This record gives sequence, structure tokens and C-alpha cells, in this order.
Amino acid sequence: MRADDRRDTLDPRTAWALARYEVVSQYRAANPPRGRKEALRRQLAARFWDGPDGEKFEVAAETIRTWVRRYEKKGLRGLMDEPRKVQGVQVLTPEQVELVCNLKREVPERSIDRLIRIVEDMNKLPAGLLRRSTVHRVLQAHGISGRPSPVPDAQDLDRFEAAFPNDLWQSDMLYGPWLPDPEQPGRVRRAYLYAYLDDHSRLCLHGRFFFNGSLPALELVFRRALQKHGICRRVYYDNGLVYRSDHMKLIVATLDIHRIILTQPGRPMGHGKIEAFNKLVRASFLAELKASHITTLDGLNEAFLAWVDQYNRTVHSETGQAPLDRWRTAVDRIRYADEEVLRQAFLFRESRTADKTGVFSLLGIRYQVGPQLARRKVEIRFDPEEVHEVEIWHNGAFAQRARPLDIHAHRRPRLRSDSEGGAAAGGAPPQPVPTATPSATTPDAPGRGADWLGHLVEQRRQQGFVEPSPRQFVEQAHARRLEADRIILDLLRQRLDPEVLDEQEVLRWLAQYGPLDGEAARRALDRRLAPGQRADLHVRFVLEALREHPALEPVSSSPTDAAEELP
Repeated sequence: MRADDRRDTLDPRTAWALARYEVVSQYRAANPPRGRKEALRRQLAARFWDGPDGEKFEVAAETIRTWVRRYEKKGLRGLMDEPRKVQGVQVLTPEQVELVCNLKREVPERSIDRLIRIVEDMNKLPAGLLRRSTVHRVLQAHGISGRPSPVPDAQDLDRFEAAFPNDLWQSDMLYGPWLPDPEQPGRVRRAYLYAYLDDHSRLCLHGRFFFNGSLPALELVFRRALQKHGICRRVYYDNGLVYRSDHMKLIVATLDIHRIILTQPGRPMGHGKIEAFNKLVRASFLAELKASHITTLDGLNEAFLAWVDQYNRTVHSETGQAPLDRWRTAVDRIRYADEEVLRQAFLFRESRTADKTGVFSLLGIRYQVGPQLARRKVEIRFDPEEVHEVEIWHNGAFAQRARPLDIHAHRRPRLRSDSEGGAAAGGAPPQPVPTATPSATTPDAPGRGADWLGHLVEQRRQQGFVEPSPRQFVEQAHARRLEADRIILDLLRQRLDPEVLDEQEVLRWLAQYGPLDGEAARRALDRRLAPGQRADLHVRFVLEALREHPALEPVSSSPTDAAEELP
């Protein structure tokens, strides 16, 4: 018998005792001296441990102390749960137990929480009588606590559907075509498609091909879907590493989305809608590439978006409605996230300690913070695709922004003027001017096959369907940042003497600590400066006074509400 087979025969009490022993053994192996025991227990309590079912669990420092004492006294048996003195559920009558079981058998997908809510909302049992542990023991005793028993694929015809649009989103990765590698002429690279599908309406929320299947690629599609279609209630993924990442969990928690739901290993049938969509993509889109002239990733994505437009407006054979029409039936209940909240949710986070000069390294790039953060541990929030500027957070609060350290002969480099291509305000680097996407196709010559994807692309262009790119959202945010900084600069021009107003100093300061709310800044200056006359205080003194004002927190630099428009 293999070791894996023996593990499956362990009873739950022994399995949990072994999981607890993993914690105890690390404590005992360290053999901490007196005075260090509590610190070690707290260190172990800060970790996540693997349970017998593969799920992670946490344990308190005091519980570790109890486990160690019990193990030293009774061995492995001391780490086992005590059996219940009275078996079975005593708080419910047989009739009430039968009621709970019947509700579960009626709809096997019902969760424990939903069973309790149904019973209480329909006044079948008194509120507060059912506890989650009680219901779990009842269902487990009757062999109906889990999902329906697996059946052969040929008979696996059970179906489900989300109750309303944005109730459940599904996502998966699809292997795409091979395209010429733009970085290595003469070679080809595989393209991968990430797509999100609304379970209720079958609407393709967004999809995009990439030359890699990394986490930033997935999150770019997820963020774009959220910008276009609002916040979903739940997300349903397979067990891919990118879907189970800690950063994906952080995004879901920040946006108040239900925890990530994952398919059972080896049983992806619940993921059937996105699988069916991928099958359609293979048959209707990828197959058409044979008759197209697409050779670039941009051309492939433009053709895919044109195909998605056609798909979303075609009646679905299962629902009898076009996905877009069905999604719009509940548009009044769709909620959108504030763009700044959305931006913060997708930022990666790393901890660093700046040296005595305020310099730290991230992704091989050196940055510098102000002297007040030197030798302090700070949190770096950044977009891995946009490392020209990162955010510095200290003690849970925004502190400043930092850019790659560029050492010059003088401490302050000269900012380029507008005529030299520099930023007018805010100090942000100039954004590249968007160029038209190269045509995905070329016209068919007479007598040749039909390039249907090329036809869809041209039709989409003629009808004015232009997909906003992530760059456009960045440019909109940058424009709002410049406008907010211009308001502050105009305000200081009115209130400070020209001899002390160093506009370049103001722009550098706003690049680190802005943008600020113009009206709040005006009120703060009214309190600091005498009304009706220009002050001759040094501009740095005035700026620091603004920064210390409690009402002047950095405001959102998010783009306009264009992202909230329906497709």
C-alpha cells in the first residue's frame, strides 16, 4: 500500500492531530530558551498551516502553548479532539432534522448558510435555533453534506444558472494561435486568451490575448471587465495558480466581492459555461484565423473584440436572448467601483526598509523617499507594468510617491518645459501619443476566400465601436491629475508673493504628495494667511502647512465616468 493510500484511511481525529503536530514539532525543534518562548509562539501563530483537507488554517499563540503541553503529557493522543459524549444532534427534534434533510435533498447545491436563511425566512423554524455546526452534523450524519456524488461524464447533465446579471462571473484561460514573435524575428510565440463571462446572461465581459499567462495579464482583463460592467457578486475559477494567488484574493476582498469559488480538482463541470464559450471561440473565431491575414497580437485582439461584439448581440440558443440584452435587464442593480478604489485594489504590495539616505530597491530599480521615512519600514504599492512611479505607504496611510532615483551633479534636476516635451504640472512623465492600431487584415482580392474576421473588424470600425485601451484610462487619470495640480498652482499664485513662489518647487511637491482638493486647500490657506494680501512666506512652509491640514488628504485622480458607460 502506498503512503498516499494510507493517508486516505486516517480518521478525521487522527488527521487533525497530525496537522497540529506540524505546529508543535516546529516549536519543540527550536527549543526556545526562557524569555523567547512567547515570541516563538507568536511567530508560529502568524503563519498559515495546511489542514488535513488541504485548506489553510491559523492558530493562536495561546493555543500553541496548550497543544505543546498536551503533546508532552499524552503524546499524539493529546492532540486529538475529544469524542462527543453523546452522539448525534440533541438540540433538534426528529421532525426538524427531517425538514433540514428534505430541503437539502430538494436542491443539493444549497449551502448551509442558505438552508438556515430559507428555514428562518419562511418561518419553518424559530430564528436562531439552527447553528452552522448543527446543520453540518445533521447533513453529515445523513450522507448529504457535500456536493452531489460524482457521476460519469455522459450522465453529468445537471445545470445551474446565476440568478441575475453580475451575480456570478466565470473565467478561464484558452490556448490561442501561434504568432510571429515581435522580439525575435523568424520565431513564433503562443498567444493565450483570458476571458470573463457573466453566468446569467452569457455576456462576454472582456477578453484579451497575451503572449504569456501570468498574473498581471489576468488582472488586466479582470480590471477592464470591472470598469466596463461594474462589480460582480461572486467569481468562479478553476484551480490555476493565477486564480488562487494571494493578490487575486486581496483584489476580491478589497472590492467587497464574495470569496473566490474554485472548481473541484478533476471535476470542472461547474465551469461549463466558460468552457462552452471557449469551445465556441475555437470553432468560430480561431478556426477563422486560417482565412485571415492576422500576424500581430494587436490585430488578433482587435479581431477578437469585433467577434465578441457580434457574439454579445446574437441570440443565445440556451437563453433565447442576446447576451447583451439579457445583461441589460437588470442594469439598475449594477454597481460600479470608484476608479481610485479599483486602482488601489490592483496595486501589488511589497515591504521595504529605506536606508539612511531614504533609498530602497524594488524590481532591481532604486527609489528614494523623503528623509522622514529614512530607516523606516514602508509598504510599496505599485503596478508592475508602470514602475516609473510607486506609492509609499507608512503605518497604513499614504505618505508620498517615489520615482526611480536619478543621480545628477545637482540635487534638483531641471524640469523640462512644455516645449521640450515635459509635463506641465504634477511632474508626471509625458504619455506616448496613441497611434492607430495597425489594420488586423488586408482586403481580400477577387476570387479569394472570405476573411470573415476582417469583415467584422471593418464593420466595427465603421459603426464606431472603439474599445478604450488601458492606456486611455491612464491618460484620463493623468489629465485629471494635471488639472488638480493646476488649481493648486493658480491658488498659490493668488495668495503668495511672486518673489517667494517657486512654481517648479510646487510642481515637484505635488508630484510627491498630490493631488489635493482645491476647495479644501483654499480654506486651509484662508486660515493660515491674512485675507486680502499676498504673503511673503517661503513656499515650502506653505506647502508643508497644506500637507499637515487634516482635511487635505490626497484626492482621487481617477478618470472620468466613461468606464461606466454600457458597451
